[in-house]
Amino acid sequence: MPAYRFVHDVMLRDCEPSGIVYLPRYFDMVHVVIENWLDEALDWPMGQVQGRDGLCLPFVDIKAEFPAPSRLGDRLTWDLTVRDIGRSSMQLRIMATTGADSRVSVAGTLVLSEAIALRTRRWPEQVVERVKDYMISPGSLAETALQ
Repeated sequence: MPAYRFVHDVMLRDCEPSGIVYLPRYFDMVHVVIENWLDEALDWPMGQVQGRDGLCLPFVDIKAEFPAPSRLGDRLTWDLTVRDIGRSSMQLRIMATTGADSRVSVAGTLVLSEAIALRTRRWPEQVVERVKDYMISPGSLAETALQ
């Protein structure tokens, strides 16, 4: 299945004074990728998720690798795939590259929960159906990275 793709140009606000991306900014970028995926691919914008639906999508587990630094002016191409979806959790793989060079690889588990009560919620069926378009098969190249 295809990955959801998002392109981000590294700007001054993303960098340390040396011109290298400040590591915490990658997690902001990951959130932007997820938020755009929800809106563009799943037709479930964050304004609805956290606003009208009163839900949140926290990471309960996250792991990141940074094989090479990104620099001011780089164009990062982010690819998001889904490893698995459960009743209320979803395992994501999100990778950024510049050309053929890997810059960051993130694996994490999102959990759908009520924002106030912090109880897990079942994924809406229409979201589950759309997520299937981004699921990777076990053993695929994207699956084996960042185990």
